[in-house]
Amino acid sequence: MTDFTKEALPPVYRRNNRDCYLDPVRQKLIYITPEETVRQQVIQWLLRECEVPVDMIRVEEHLSHYGIDTRRRADIIGDAISTEDHLIHPLVVIECKAPGTILGVKTSDQMVDYSDKLGCYYMVMTNGAETFCYHYDEKTCDYQPIAGLPPYEKILQGAYTYLKLLEIPERLTWKEIMDGNGWQDYIWSEMGDATPEPVLKAATNLWECLLYPEQRLPQGNYGLFKMKEDLGVRLLEYGNASGGKFSGPYRSFLVEYQGSTEIVSIGLSIYVTSAHQDVNKTVLNVAIDNEKTAHHALQLVLDDNVRVVGKNCFFYHHGRIAVGKIGSGKVDELRAFVEDKAPELVSGKQFSLGKLTNDRLWNLDDPEVTAFIKNLISYALIRDEYRVFVKGNTPSK
Repeated sequence: MTDFTKEALPPVYRRNNRDCYLDPVRQKLIYITPEETVRQQVIQWLLRECEVPVDMIRVEEHLSHYGIDTRRRADIIGDAISTEDHLIHPLVVIECKAPGTILGVKTSDQMVDYSDKLGCYYMVMTNGAETFCYHYDEKTCDYQPIAGLPPYEKILQGAYTYLKLLEIPERLTWKEIMDGNGWQDYIWSEMGDATPEPVLKAATNLWECLLYPEQRLPQGNYGLFKMKEDLGVRLLEYGNASGGKFSGPYRSFLVEYQGSTEIVSIGLSIYVTSAHQDVNKTVLNVAIDNEKTAHHALQLVLDDNVRVVGKNCFFYHHGRIAVGKIGSGKVDELRAFVEDKAPELVSGKQFSLGKLTNDRLWNLDDPEVTAFIKNLISYALIRDEYRVFVKGNTPSK
């Protein structure tokens, strides 16, 4: 895949005490931002490597200029003059993101939407260091990953090379998790080094259960909600009520709750607090995409909410809950909500989320694991319902 960070940048000038690039396409000074730097690196690559004529490149182009009824605009569009009608038609649409931005489902959906509207056969999304290229396959009516964007003359001919996808490494065996050091591969990526080893081993078993596609969470009635579909693993980015951001792979599920269809996603990440920035814990995130927001409804810090007794792993939660800018909710009020909708989750002053026996590899269709996922999703849905209640009963300032 192309690494645009190695590309030379255009000249830099000062305007109003701010640095600007002299854009070679728009022929104007553009204030420097992280995303603009990526955009300029892509432009340089298109001109130098792909040999795209400068007058066939459009930058931050309004889609309405192509007859599309929208105010949205694309980062970069590569055009061509048709030999049939001698009119300009878009061939390539490129979506540029700031360095470090995860190129997940949200970016991909945005890019596909632009490409579909424009009728492009090639589309690219990049954050500078990471780049994904696709070609539209008329047989499958879908975008297939390709090895890279070919030179302009080849693009005009419709050339492409399909990307040979990497094989997913084999899942760790239970013995490798418990007796080996396979679980250490997840330290500093999805798990914190401060998490106790017995919890890390359980977290590894659970994480690989979520990551590997061989087993699916069964569809059906789960009491509080209906499981409509297991959507598999997706690259996502979510925020929490405190303003933090978490990105990476999540296992996503399509559920129906109170007559509404929502997407609930579960993932693992490192958890650090401002008070203890040198302590890296492990958190199990349950995120909800609904009509208004995409956020973490539950962040279960495993260091503090998992008790390992022999091979038994007990998952629970203290009930603390943040309600956006309002601050903290009341645990007693939340408990009343949970007792009304899922009383089996209430255990004294704590919320019991289930037990997993770490004596085998866990799979989503394992009854014990299925029950645990059911409890996680139920608890997360109720917590969000409580947040709506608090916001609706808090006078605006």
